Amino acid sequence: MPEPHTVLVLRKEPSGESFLKLHLLGPELGCVLCLRRVSSKKQSHKAAPDLFDTAEVQLDAAKTGTAQFVGDYQVTRRRSDIGLSYRALRYASDFSNLLIANGSHMADLHLLHQLAEKSMDAFAAQLEPSVVYLKSVYLLLKDEGYPVRESWWPQIPEGPRSTIRELLSKPSPRSISPEIRESCEAAIKNLLHWLRRESDFTLPNEIL
Repeated sequence: MPEPHTVLVLRKEPSGESFLKLHLLGPELGCVLCLRRVSSKKQSHKAAPDLFDTAEVQLDAAKTGTAQFVGDYQVTRRRSDIGLSYRALRYASDFSNLLIANGSHMADLHLLHQLAEKSMDAFAAQLEPSVVYLKSVYLLLKDEGYPVRESWWPQIPEGPRSTIRELLSKPSPRSISPEIRESCEAAIKNLLHWLRRESDFTLPNEIL
């Protein structure tokens, strides 16, 4: 029997009446799209896959074609608290969509998976979502070798630069003032604009 895989659920969506589409990220698998059969029977002892789960899964290849099916699914960490905040859910989903669109091209899958896990833990801990998102995208680009420090950073206006530097260098806070949030959101837009212009990353339509 194949070894189980540790995965993070980046997206789930229905596929017909009998299946779920699951976009999974694993340190060995990378980003993969799999199918999970939806049981018509209530199985209270088995947790159904949920968005942002970390789980141990068994993958089975289809008898024909290249599709993979999720067989056994064991939740090891559930992050339902992300859904308690609309802003946390929005930013976590935006980061997941960025990973889905680009994860298959990234070199260090273990580092990518580690960053994604830490980011989702921070969202679930109800830390300030805009700061978590800014740091996550910044570290993603930095880990992939993009010159964010040399090329993007000088574009930050002198006024908010010290604030953004502190947000990037210190642990994410639970809350920030409206003024700091405004600076953080402006930095996010600036970084995404830079990403679109200077990198070969794909920005999904869901991300502004």
